Amino acid sequence: MPEISKKENQLQWACRILITVNVLLIIGGYISFFQTKYQLDSPLIPKSIVYQIFADSDNMIMKASIISAGIFLAGFWFYSFNKKKIAIILFS
Repeated sequence: MPEISKKENQLQWACRILITVNVLLIIGGYISFFQTKYQLDSPLIPKSIVYQIFADSDNMIMKASIISAGIFLAGFWFYSFNKKKIAIILFS
């Protein structure tokens, strides 16, 4: 079994930590959307208003999580092809 250099091991751990942070960001955006939708669920409030409230809010978590999901997917592809330095840049 080939030995992994210290630098390569550090790159792997950096990628793993950044993957975890990105997954939490993506999940956080979707959870906040569903929580808002659940909190405003009422027969008096139409669904279109609920989506408009969330879209117009200053909270850009949902949009950031969608953008982060695309960048995360690109970084994950680079990580799987052992291009760890590019993956770290994308994950950051």
